[in-house]
Amino acid sequence: MYQSYYSLLLLALKTRIQQAVPEILLVEQDWRQIDNTDSTPAISWPCILIDFTPSYFGDESEMGQWGDVTIQLRLAFPPVTAPDTVSDKAIAGYEIEAKLYKALQGWQPTDQAANAIGQPLSRLQVITEDRKDAIRVRTVYFTTTIEDTSASPVYTNGSPSVDLDYE
Repeated sequence: MYQSYYSLLLLALKTRIQQAVPEILLVEQDWRQIDNTDSTPAISWPCILIDFTPSYFGDESEMGQWGDVTIQLRLAFPPVTAPDTVSDKAIAGYEIEAKLYKALQGWQPTDQAANAIGQPLSRLQVITEDRKDAIRVRTVYFTTTIEDTSASPVYTNGSPSVDLDYE
């Protein structure tokens, strides 16, 4: 089915987050849905937008590579309009972020056949985005290490077929 490491990781993350943190109503690839300042984003709140940046790779034998992959999770909350609810919304947001951390810290992603597709995740950094709109975004970064052998040659065990004609 899917062969790209990033496709497999995206699907595994979506499933894990949806199961472990049901308060998050949308988990999707980050196409900058919340960054279009000309319109209100048509998404469900709170949401997580996932991207993979940066990733660093090094060579192994047989055209394989190891990689250090950074997972960017943008945890976004809608604008708060009533000043008296800011504190309650802030605490609720931090609680969701803590639940996300607990769901992913040390979790090892697997594909649908339960094959490991990376080392256990480790939180790297958390940043509050500086935005011009009133959308609150906490960006949480996790790292993992992978081995990519998809470009490695495939060897077969077999004997060549020999046709001996003795006529």
